[in-house]
Amino acid sequence: MRLFDFIKEKLGFDDDEDDDLDFGVGMTFDEEEDDNADEIREKLKRTGIKLADINILDYRERELYVRDRCEMMKAAADDLKGQRHEYERVTQQLADIDEVCALSLTQFSELVRLAKRIEKIEEDEEKYERPLTKITESQYRDIERREKEIPDVIKKIKAEEDRQMTIKRDLNLLEGEKGALAYQRREDKHRAANAKAFAFVATLVSVLAAALLFILQMTLNFDVRIGYYVVLAFFCLALTGVSVTFKNSQDSQVKAEKKINKAITLQNSVKIKYVNTTNLIDFYYTKYNINNSYELSYMWEKYLEEKAARHHSEEVAEKIEKARKELINELRKYRLNDPSMFVYRTELLTDEDVMQDVRRKLIIQRKKLKKGMDFNNYSMDNSKEEIETLVKEYPKFSNEILAIVSQYQ
Repeated sequence: MRLFDFIKEKLGFDDDEDDDLDFGVGMTFDEEEDDNADEIREKLKRTGIKLADINILDYRERELYVRDRCEMMKAAADDLKGQRHEYERVTQQLADIDEVCALSLTQFSELVRLAKRIEKIEEDEEKYERPLTKITESQYRDIERREKEIPDVIKKIKAEEDRQMTIKRDLNLLEGEKGALAYQRREDKHRAANAKAFAFVATLVSVLAAALLFILQMTLNFDVRIGYYVVLAFFCLALTGVSVTFKNSQDSQVKAEKKINKAITLQNSVKIKYVNTTNLIDFYYTKYNINNSYELSYMWEKYLEEKAARHHSEEVAEKIEKARKELINELRKYRLNDPSMFVYRTELLTDEDVMQDVRRKLIIQRKKLKKGMDFNNYSMDNSKEEIETLVKEYPKFSNEILAIVSQYQ
């Protein structure tokens, strides 16, 4: 019976009299009385809003008292609804445990076998070592889209990188050879210049020596023929040496120049190959968003690991779903309210201690719920009795009380 109907019945009102009830008691207070009303509310909250502590003749205190009892009944009814639902659930779980415990040994053994099968799959899944490092989902999807071409692309990029390194090494060797030839050419030029200078010095020395010998011959009547021979021999030998050195330097310069030109031509040809190879490598780097072939190889390796892990997860999900379906089909043969409790807590079937511990906890939980339900029922009955008492003792306020109670229906 609803609270409003309950109060009407106790007061003896019929349906015709309902139309005469004044439902204006819920109106707000005047602004000048707001502070006083708040003060009353706080006072009643602190004192628990007991009937003996209020002035029943004061409209504001009387209204707050009735509303407090209605709020208590409403809160108790809401709590009671949830407790009843939970109590029913716990009772059903206890009934399911008792039903399973009452099965024959053959029936129970079959349930245990299916439950252990689920636990074995879960244990294997826990032991499975997943890759520590992963690629991003976008990288995974991109490689998955190009899965067939990636292995060949890795080989191509690696080959082009090796070719690039070889060409670069050749360019460095050619640059070094060109530098050595340029140095040799400068040395040959220096030797030719030194040969010219030595020829000038030898000529000057020979002329001076001949002049000195001539003066000695003229002034002192010395016999200087041997001296002339010596000077002539020196001049001839010096001139011969200078000529040979100069000629060799000139020939060496010509050879060095030819080699330098050849090196430059070869270097230009190699540079073209290097540029073409570099452009091709850059194209691969841009296409696959990488910095080198090692990065792509690493991503490919991680992709394979992640693919294997995902495939494993899919297989495990299929296996465990199949095993759970078999167990729940077996459980549905018996009068169980919620077979899924045993499917997702297989230890209830495989470990007797766990089942007994869960059963004990459910019993304790049901007792606590029962206490809570009894308390809420008592709270609702007590509040109804207090409102009934108030109506009986002050019948002149009955219309007003019914109007307040009706707002909580």
